[in-house]
Amino acid sequence: MGAGGGGRGMNGAAASAARYAEAFARREPALPGHDLAWLRDVRRAAADAFSRSGFPTPRNEHWKYTNVAPIEKRAFDLDGAGAAPRAAPGNGASGTLPGGNGTSGAFLDGGGAPRLVIVDGRLDPGLSNLEALPPGVTVEDFPRALERDAAFFESLLARIVRPEKTAFAALNTAFMDTGAVVRAAPGAVADAPVHLVFVSGAEGRERAYSPRIVIAAGAGARIAVVEHFLGLDGAVYLDNVVTEIDVAEDAAVEHYKVQQAGAAAYHVAALEARLARGASFHSWAVSLGGRLSRHDIDVTLDHEHARCSLDGLYMANGRQHTDFHTNVEHVAPHCASHEYYKGIAGGRGRGVFNGRVHVHPHAQKTEAHQTNRNLLLSRNAEIDTKPQLEIHADDVKCSHGATIGQLDEQMLFYLRARGIAESAARGMLTYGFARDVVERIARPGLRGPIGAAVLGHLPGGGDLREILQ
Repeated sequence: MGAGGGGRGMNGAAASAARYAEAFARREPALPGHDLAWLRDVRRAAADAFSRSGFPTPRNEHWKYTNVAPIEKRAFDLDGAGAAPRAAPGNGASGTLPGGNGTSGAFLDGGGAPRLVIVDGRLDPGLSNLEALPPGVTVEDFPRALERDAAFFESLLARIVRPEKTAFAALNTAFMDTGAVVRAAPGAVADAPVHLVFVSGAEGRERAYSPRIVIAAGAGARIAVVEHFLGLDGAVYLDNVVTEIDVAEDAAVEHYKVQQAGAAAYHVAALEARLARGASFHSWAVSLGGRLSRHDIDVTLDHEHARCSLDGLYMANGRQHTDFHTNVEHVAPHCASHEYYKGIAGGRGRGVFNGRVHVHPHAQKTEAHQTNRNLLLSRNAEIDTKPQLEIHADDVKCSHGATIGQLDEQMLFYLRARGIAESAARGMLTYGFARDVVERIARPGLRGPIGAAVLGHLPGGGDLREILQ
């Protein structure tokens, strides 16, 4: 075992690795694509990589501020979805989803956009709606897409997000048995965003889920995809997500992610996008729920005139811990990247932001800008921010900056003096801090529901909602 130290005993780390190895050996014959020799090799190599590394510890620089020991110590059920019918949220299942009393009430699409819904690792055809897909765009759940077009997966799967990159990516690659595949043929244009909804915790078991999401846009295609993660209140589970995005020449992909995991849940996600010449990728990520969440976002600008924009908002209330790590690789010249992230921490919450921009020696005429701003709402809240620029080219325009502050006491006094309750006044100022990230969302149809989700997670958000209405 390579990563044993960092405050936990080798015996515990070895036992954890052995538990996952035993589960993989038990499940491998039933995993999707087991009859494909190349996929068996990929899965086994990933399982071996995890066995060698184990879970990361704070000794690993990339995990310095995020201790995943609570995940390691949990004996998550790794045996996949059971054969017995599950209880759909809002239909006999205990607990409620954030934003609504039932599943459909918590969706961001209002019920009209194309939507694929996976509940506890299994496709739910009744909640899904794929009738409105435009020509040239296909959306399928992961097992079905793998069965239908194995050659497509062999050329792409695990080639963007390398399994050995992180322990969690290795685990996902070994166990991936659910997820979604979105493909846009060359020249296809999707006016409405495709919604991928993952609901966890309905079965009542402490499950570990391994969704694999693949998004491929052909040359000149235009597509938007929403990843929405929901969890039932009180449910303990792990969503270990990997998203691979391939953007062909002159194609454009908009990617939206809203994480509303249950308060007792764990959410670890890796997203990596590969851009061809003239391609563009825009990411908006909002992290609201979960006891512990980690988001790794990597973009590689391999060819000239590629560009990316990464925006995000993370909130940590109570004892929540949320971590964003971004990495932009400027490999080719004449490329541009822009990052804008904001964080809010209250109670004993902790936020982490680490943003790295790497300009390679031949990446002349690069333009890269990064901004991270943070707000602390209490004495015990903490946010760690680390913007990084690594520049190995001469002719570039690059900048970065980070701030951490508190609410303006004069503004708070101004609102209180006009009869606004303190909790509502704090909520107004906090929402004002967060709102510009929401306003940067390109699609008006998503701004409203995402803004409402943010408002619902703010301290004093209930009082503020009444004022705004």
